[in-house]
Amino acid sequence: MSSTTASEPTPTALPINQRTFTLNNGVKMPAVGFGTFSNGGVEGETYRAVTCALEVGYRHLDCAWFYENEEEVGAAVRDFLARAGGAVRREDLFICTKVWNHLHEPDEVRWSLECSLRHLGLAYVDLFLVHWPVAVESDARRQPRRGPDGRYVLKPGLTADPEPTWRAMEALYAEGRARAIGVSNWTVGGLAALLARARVPPAVNQVEIHPFLPNGELVAFCRARGVVRTDPALNAVARRAGRDLAQVLLAWGVRRGYAVLPKSATPARIASNFDVPALSDADFDAVEAVARGRHVRFVNMKDTFGYDVWPEEAAAEAPRDAQDGNSSAVAVA
Repeated sequence: MSSTTASEPTPTALPINQRTFTLNNGVKMPAVGFGTFSNGGVEGETYRAVTCALEVGYRHLDCAWFYENEEEVGAAVRDFLARAGGAVRREDLFICTKVWNHLHEPDEVRWSLECSLRHLGLAYVDLFLVHWPVAVESDARRQPRRGPDGRYVLKPGLTADPEPTWRAMEALYAEGRARAIGVSNWTVGGLAALLARARVPPAVNQVEIHPFLPNGELVAFCRARGVVRTDPALNAVARRAGRDLAQVLLAWGVRRGYAVLPKSATPARIASNFDVPALSDADFDAVEAVARGRHVRFVNMKDTFGYDVWPEEAAAEAPRDAQDGNSSAVAVA
């Protein structure tokens, strides 16, 4: 995931899991968030995972309409706040949700957020994102319409010109239903076009980032324009730091200037992912060396969407089609 921010993280004297990024409208986003996608697919699994995350100390939850588990997220938040008895309040949490591809018409964007708010049991979200830069048709059940080949039925006009979608996002922001708005899985070209027409510039661009896809050009573009990015090498660095590899990668992402969004349904792993170390210069440089020149994408839903967001990528590097696996976010000022 990537997003934009107008400032550096909060003082480095703070533990990494207590740092924040200031978005381009002044809203503060915790640097370490908890991803809620596909937590087991079993009833109650998301509730238990989110409850564990909140009890460990996470205050940033990354959700989406597409994940189909926002009711469990909302129940976990509600019950946690009730147990906290005022020690933790709604305003202490940062909650993000996203609008899926078949809900890009202005009235559908509004419906998507209202649906998510209803499921989450919230009056507002802290961040609302356009999940993909791809608009597709909706069926009578408000699900993505699929063609005979099983792929989504594309809306070429709205995909090429997302201005109506973004105007709806801006309206919800003006109403206070979302404290910040942004995008997800957008390219440099797509962001540049949107920034040229936006009345409210996107605060976040959530994208896939890891040492095999460091996305340096996109990170630099976002940081130069106040957009925040989130991201979760390597075994040798982990051994030297006395940490596991996931913790090292999370620390690498935060130091590169974006929020990170690990996800897990295992309590021990949820706690471990929140215990993010500060990397030494030598360890950071070692991870950077692994990332240099790499470009391997793992999340590309072109076979589902019938549309490739990254057509320029070499066939040899063609990613696996996966459901959704954002792990980081970049903010642009």
